[in-house]
Amino acid sequence: MIGTMAVRYQHIADDLRRRITSGAWIPGERLPAESALAALHKVSTPTLRNALDVLAGEGLLEKRHGVGNFVRHPFQRITYTNDRRAPDRRPLDDAELQVNVSASPREARGDLMSLLQVVAGTPLTEYVYLSHLGDAPYSLARVYVPRHVAYFSMPDQGRSPWGDDIEDRLAAAGVRTVATVERVTARRPTSEEADTLRLNARTAVLAVERTSTDAKGRVLAAALLVLPGDRAEAVFTTQAFDAEQEGVR
Repeated sequence: MIGTMAVRYQHIADDLRRRITSGAWIPGERLPAESALAALHKVSTPTLRNALDVLAGEGLLEKRHGVGNFVRHPFQRITYTNDRRAPDRRPLDDAELQVNVSASPREARGDLMSLLQVVAGTPLTEYVYLSHLGDAPYSLARVYVPRHVAYFSMPDQGRSPWGDDIEDRLAAAGVRTVATVERVTARRPTSEEADTLRLNARTAVLAVERTSTDAKGRVLAAALLVLPGDRAEAVFTTQAFDAEQEGVR
């Protein structure tokens, strides 16, 4: 019974999605009442709501309590790239993008111990980057730097929503990053992340775990980035290895 219900609401979500993407329902338009949609698809209202939740999680619908379900206006895409610090890469120049930065002392606990390769209680500084594009939340980034690596203050306004200016501060302190590892996963947001980014609890987020190390393999900083999955993408660029240029035959 549960399996049948799951397949049914997914089919309904597919049908509603086709109507939205084909332009049968346009951005800002209110959908028919849930009772009418449930009757149209010959299902119960709870099953119909499961389908609507799927589309809300994809960013296609917005539920306004007491009013109805509306087709959402398309979001501006958020693109996270691995070449954002390349010399020929243009910096973010959207005047509406505001990056607010705050710093707080922390101690290494739980996952941060293994991420930073430090023992429990190691003093850290947590830099929180909360970005908005206009009135809409853009991304959330938490960057952790062990105090024994470096300690510095940051301005209230950042240049990068991903905390890339931390690397500049490390370099200014004489600490050079030689390698960065990034792990990207999709997951459901925590309640705090959903509230901060104004997300439906069913909307997936793109989570990026980034660690930066020096020439000896010591972890200098770790960043935990959260991007709304209904509008974010990760783009990674690689360069082909030229064996002949490297002198390898």
